Amino acid sequence: MTAVKNAQPAKEVKEYIDKEELAALRKLSNIKATIHLVRCWLVIAAIFTLAAIFPNPITLLLAVLLLGGSQLSLGGLLHDCSHRAMFKRQWVNGVIGHWLGGVPVLVPMSFYRKYHFIHHTRTGENIDPDVGNIKNYPVTKASMTRKLIRDFTGQSGFKSLLGIFLYVNTGRAGNASSMGVNQSTLTSKGVFWCSLKNFSQILIFHSLFFGVFYLIDKPWLYGLWWIAYLFIYPFILRIRQIGEHGAMPQLSGQDVRLTTRTTLASWWEKLLFAPNKINYHCEHHLYPVVPAYNLEKLHRVLKRRGFYDAHPYALEPGYFSVIKRASSKLIQP
Repeated sequence: MTAVKNAQPAKEVKEYIDKEELAALRKLSNIKATIHLVRCWLVIAAIFTLAAIFPNPITLLLAVLLLGGSQLSLGGLLHDCSHRAMFKRQWVNGVIGHWLGGVPVLVPMSFYRKYHFIHHTRTGENIDPDVGNIKNYPVTKASMTRKLIRDFTGQSGFKSLLGIFLYVNTGRAGNASSMGVNQSTLTSKGVFWCSLKNFSQILIFHSLFFGVFYLIDKPWLYGLWWIAYLFIYPFILRIRQIGEHGAMPQLSGQDVRLTTRTTLASWWEKLLFAPNKINYHCEHHLYPVVPAYNLEKLHRVLKRRGFYDAHPYALEPGYFSVIKRASSKLIQP
């Protein structure tokens, strides 16, 4: 990756928004946050309802695809609450983000918040736990094809699940696959208590989750969650990661427009790759304190004021374009 000549330092970039505007944009709203939360779970309820009422190959395939996008939306909820940029009261962010965002996808808030803080402060550097997921892009078309095959055949999903069980929820140091490298320093006693806490909470939530389907005499619906988690979610997560930081001019640097991308998603892309405004990622890295429900407004202001002028690679028109850019490396003769 090479730097762009007209790159601007972060301080200069942030002059596109004045203090009063930023104060308004970062204002938290319990109403907006609740709508955000309810929408996530209403979509999940609607998907399961569709599968339950019309159980046929087409609807079940559609349900699994959409559940993968919904799992990303719960990850987004965990992400937003980890930033303490959803609800006004921080304990509410902690409870909602953990129990209704992280635990359903097996990622505890205690792990995620620490790991994600490093990602923001050291984006693209070797210490960034996410850097391994994006540093090799662009790749060749053949390499991208192999990656997607691994995703859709469950290889990526089972590898990620193993990392989540062995490192994310235990607190042990090691490579947690899509969740990055866990740089833990916990003692064996700490690992024991961390594991006990996290796995017991996962068991509580998913027992209740399964219980809902059991009570309506359709326990097989619960299996759709795990099919999506193992065979669809890894693909969606990969595209999200590439869309945010992959195949950018620089891995790290002061100007977020060189390291971070915003993708203008269509309505159907929002269901899969960009729920909860997570596609406005350049804006998020510029101002992590702005809640997700205000990022689109921030984007419009920045774009109108020329923030993206001379930086077209920081603004992609859609996720097909992202995939094309990320698989543009030519085979060397």
